[in-house]
Amino acid sequence: MPLFRSALLAALAAGVVLAAPDEPKKPVPKFKLGKDTTFVDGPLDKDGYIDYEAAVNERLKGKITPETNAVVLLMKCLGPKPEGTELPADFYKTLGIEPPPEKGDYLVGSDKHFAEELKAEDQRAFHDLETRLKQRPWKPEDSLKHAEWLEVNEKPLALAVEASGRTDYFHPITSRRGDNNRGVMAEAWLGTFRHREIAALFALRVTHTLSKGNIDDAFADVLTMHRLGRLVSRGGFLIDDIFGILFQLNAHSSELAIFEHGRPTAKQSLAYQSELMKLPPIHAVADKIQFGERLFGLDAIQNCERLGFDIFNYGTGKNEEEIRELGKKLEFGVLLRSTNAWCDKIVLAMRLSKRPARSAAIDKLMSELEKSNAIVTDRTSLASVLREVEAFEKLPAKVSERVAQVSVGQSVQSFVKLADAADRAEQIHRNGLLAAGLAAHFADHKKYPDKLDDLAPKYIAVVPGDAFNEKPLVYKKTDTGYLLYSVGVNGKDNGGQLISDEPRGDDIGVRMPRK
Repeated sequence: MPLFRSALLAALAAGVVLAAPDEPKKPVPKFKLGKDTTFVDGPLDKDGYIDYEAAVNERLKGKITPETNAVVLLMKCLGPKPEGTELPADFYKTLGIEPPPEKGDYLVGSDKHFAEELKAEDQRAFHDLETRLKQRPWKPEDSLKHAEWLEVNEKPLALAVEASGRTDYFHPITSRRGDNNRGVMAEAWLGTFRHREIAALFALRVTHTLSKGNIDDAFADVLTMHRLGRLVSRGGFLIDDIFGILFQLNAHSSELAIFEHGRPTAKQSLAYQSELMKLPPIHAVADKIQFGERLFGLDAIQNCERLGFDIFNYGTGKNEEEIRELGKKLEFGVLLRSTNAWCDKIVLAMRLSKRPARSAAIDKLMSELEKSNAIVTDRTSLASVLREVEAFEKLPAKVSERVAQVSVGQSVQSFVKLADAADRAEQIHRNGLLAAGLAAHFADHKKYPDKLDDLAPKYIAVVPGDAFNEKPLVYKKTDTGYLLYSVGVNGKDNGGQLISDEPRGDDIGVRMPRK
């Protein structure tokens, strides 16, 4: 037996011997602990329930410190009320910092700065103006209000830039109630929608900086958005990937504005491309399902038993007491095992690296769920399915399995949509690398290449392919520029009708110059 293990067992044994006779008994687990049921074996609360919130925070935090955590700086950027209300004290305690003071140089949101514009009956002109400003160089006289918005947010944006340079991202989840009792993970604050405003401010600053001819600073802000997106996507839940992709979409639009209007030198474009290549990918959707989303679902099931509520109160027409009694007939062990089994299947399918194989595996899972009538599309049809519970009152295991299937059927559709979004994000990254190489080629030769392969190896080491079909990307040189695109989610060549076009297409690419 290794020395370390021997010493550990000896210490544990000593602890048992020295324990006082009246030491509190360890809580008795409410459910059988294991990978097939609770997935994690602790920590347990005093009543024997898994504290999934603590388990998630412990896993996500790891050895991250406040000095390496980007969230610490982002909270200093946003202030103590990022969504308008105070966060639980446990949030800052788990984060390892004191709450930001009530007053400070915090991000001024669009809702406050543009209050009058947002109250107007017709807001289209306001939003159209912001869209135009993000697309091409602009000066203060083009919009004094937007120039002021950038100015008042100078310090918060500086904190966001600093945050983008950190190595870690740990966003605690806390759902403590006023009485300090543990709440439900579904009540926890998972992230801030104000990431959208941070991204919007950087996008505006990129094109504002372009008007001054400062291409290097414009590229620096684009890279800040890319880095923030990668950091945010390290959070434990799917919403973190959504925020991460949001940053990337803004960054990609901004980089195209630089290539189109800034006309960077070949050296500048290739230096930017080099930084893009160093970026990690958006965090995998499968990893979120494997742990954070799985535990989120298991916590919901556990709390149905713990708090006396049910998970299928959707239009059943029953009062609270009837619902509670119906919920008591569920076999929660079956619910837990079934949910875990489905999560395992979904993760296995989504971890396939090649898009065609992954799509086939997911289609097989969806077909399996559809055969069991677990795929429902709205609350009304969900209610009709769940009313079947009464018909199975003598078969609680079957009822429980059915409820698990419906719950998974609802979730898997969201998983698939986000996996598609993550694939789009990967393709957009590849497009950005090529756009930089094409810009560098144009700077040197005053024309774009006849084919993408002409870029390698001087303007890009290896020409990336289409993430959706593993084939070469479509590239067409035009009289004024080029069209580059992937076939997109549907796998069909729509002739370069891009998702950014009106009407919206499915192809994912770059048209230079842009429309």
